Amino acid sequence: MKVNLDQVILSIDAASDTNKAYYYIPKEEIVWEDDDDFRKYDYDDLIPLPDRRDIDDYGNMERFINRVNDEEIKEWLSNAIRGRGAFRMFRAALERFHMLNDWYDYRDRCHRVTAMDWCEENGIEYEGPRYIIEDDYDDLDDEEEWETIPEKPAAQKTQKPEFKIISIGRKNINQLVFLSSAFIDEQLVKNHQKAADDPDEALNRLEDAMKQGYVLEAVSDHGRFIGYSISHENDDTLSMDEIFVRKDMRRKGAGRLLVNSAEKKASESGTDLKFEIMPYDRDMIAFLKKCGYDVMTSITIGKSEEKDADSTVTLDGISFFVN
Repeated sequence: MKVNLDQVILSIDAASDTNKAYYYIPKEEIVWEDDDDFRKYDYDDLIPLPDRRDIDDYGNMERFINRVNDEEIKEWLSNAIRGRGAFRMFRAALERFHMLNDWYDYRDRCHRVTAMDWCEENGIEYEGPRYIIEDDYDDLDDEEEWETIPEKPAAQKTQKPEFKIISIGRKNINQLVFLSSAFIDEQLVKNHQKAADDPDEALNRLEDAMKQGYVLEAVSDHGRFIGYSISHENDDTLSMDEIFVRKDMRRKGAGRLLVNSAEKKASESGTDLKFEIMPYDRDMIAFLKKCGYDVMTSITIGKSEEKDADSTVTLDGISFFVN
């Protein structure tokens, strides 16, 4: 799914309590509640755009004020947003100190960040650099110091991909289906089996994991999901059951980002992070070793009448069949 980010921003600003905007998935376009055909759309095909509560312009005013270095101006602006008519009084105070354009620029950038976050969370691809809003600048009078900046390195350095971790829930789980299907097929091929190419099975696996309370996360590249992980807590262990990145996006930091996110969760909950990996998945084993995971805690060995001579693994000089 793709969208024009500027159109999303314009739609957010134009929306009202009586006429809201939605992203219509089949046509990959923005539609409105007052459109003649709106009642014909399946609600499951509609993703609501952010509304006034999501934009939170009152909060944006507070954050803007916190950037002001001059204590007298800061006090004027803070008093202006208290009580009724906050927006009107805030504008008047800004005009008094010739800061109205500064506020408009900051507000517009905040709306752009809101639009980008919405795209990322819903797996909708967009173009352009990602921006962040930083709240710890010292001097609002110096535009180079306070302006919202794109998340990219200096021009002389090699530009790194702009990836972001996204929590997966009911509203965006469908965007993981083809990634999950690719993961399943890759595992089958590595085990010398035929790829299934079954998106329905992939969706069932994802939904089952969510029902069991597992944590699903995705790596977003400007709204396009390029990797994901599934993990769950078990006693004193955070176990990662699946981790996958698209082949064309590997070796760019997406997998490491998923591991970092899981490590943070494990640290916060006081658990150890461990990975459930099939022994034939040598690529994943090599990746985890690079991440510092080189201690094997246990293996599972069983009997089976069905043995594939082409699918074996050697541990300490002893060969085992992989089922």
